[in-house]
Amino acid sequence: MSRINTNVQSLIAQRVLSQNNRQLNTSLERLSTGLRINRGADDPAGLIASENLRSEKSATSAAIANAERAEQVVNIAEGGLQEIAGLLNEVQGLVTATANDAGLSIEERQANQLQIDSILQTIDRLANSTSFQGTKLLNGTFDFRTSSIASELADFQVNGAKIGAGGSLDVDVLVTQSAQQGGFYLSFGGSQIDLGSGSTFVFEVAGSLGSRELSFASGTALSAIADSINTFKDVTGVSAIASGTGLLIKSIKYGDDEFVRVKVADDGQIAGANVGVYNLSALNANAVDTSTQQSFTATPVRNGITDKGQDIGATINGVVAVTDGTKASINTDFLAVEVDLVASGGSNPDAIKLGKIDAFTITGGGADFQLAPQVDIAGKVNIGIGNVA
Repeated sequence: MSRINTNVQSLIAQRVLSQNNRQLNTSLERLSTGLRINRGADDPAGLIASENLRSEKSATSAAIANAERAEQVVNIAEGGLQEIAGLLNEVQGLVTATANDAGLSIEERQANQLQIDSILQTIDRLANSTSFQGTKLLNGTFDFRTSSIASELADFQVNGAKIGAGGSLDVDVLVTQSAQQGGFYLSFGGSQIDLGSGSTFVFEVAGSLGSRELSFASGTALSAIADSINTFKDVTGVSAIASGTGLLIKSIKYGDDEFVRVKVADDGQIAGANVGVYNLSALNANAVDTSTQQSFTATPVRNGITDKGQDIGATINGVVAVTDGTKASINTDFLAVEVDLVASGGSNPDAIKLGKIDAFTITGGGADFQLAPQVDIAGKVNIGIGNVA
């Protein structure tokens, strides 16, 4: 009689049954869990890939949640800023109304001032009360901290910067093209104009804001002519100073949009040596290029001669900046800043100097948001929200 441990057919049937049971259990487990891989033995390589995907999914979900939270923070800050902008518009309207001195009584002006004071107090309250989960947003909490600010800067603003934990970021400005004003030197040959009998000197001065025609009699001091030009500088965009035996006439601001135009309608038979219109030196805004003299009776001067300004050219931390006058800015994913160089300083202001400026150092601050699954500096966004109080 055959025993089962020597019955080959029975052993084969037992092995097949065991395999079927294992496969059945695996299928039932997959059906119950919804997963093809439940343990390493199911598919070692597939398990590694699935765990990596599961980790990426979790990180991506967290990044999406972070982005939604960041949107909420920004929306709250924007709402507060919109309220403040509306209040500032009210202040502007009240200031304009109060400037109408002849049409307002003292009591009305005082009432307007009280309203302005109340609005300013409201702005302070908004700045100190706009918050997200207890964190104030508009009182400078999320403003960037800076140090080592160069004297060459008239102003600057940090809108965004990615800084490693506990680190800092140096901001360097390389001026590659000087900022320029439009301008001329009008030489009259003395400290006052010397004209023919009964004559007047009539000329038009124009700038980016407008123009004015001025007329002067013989014997008028250059300082008086400069004062007359400066009286209208808010409507012409041009200023003047008496310098030596002439007038230094320049646009108030720097940049491609600025210019000075001089048109002599009547030279009044002016007498004197070297009288006429001269261009200014490109390297020294207060120096005269003596090789460019044109007489007051020259056709270009009669028709109107124009000199344009020039925007500064610069790079910030190696990135070519967008410029306007003496201002330069960049907006990249790692750094977003605006700088305004000093436009005063004698004959060679910082805005027209070529070379490198160690502008300032960002030492921290800003609102830091993690918007990518990978936790590193590339996946972060850091924006600055200044104090609006």
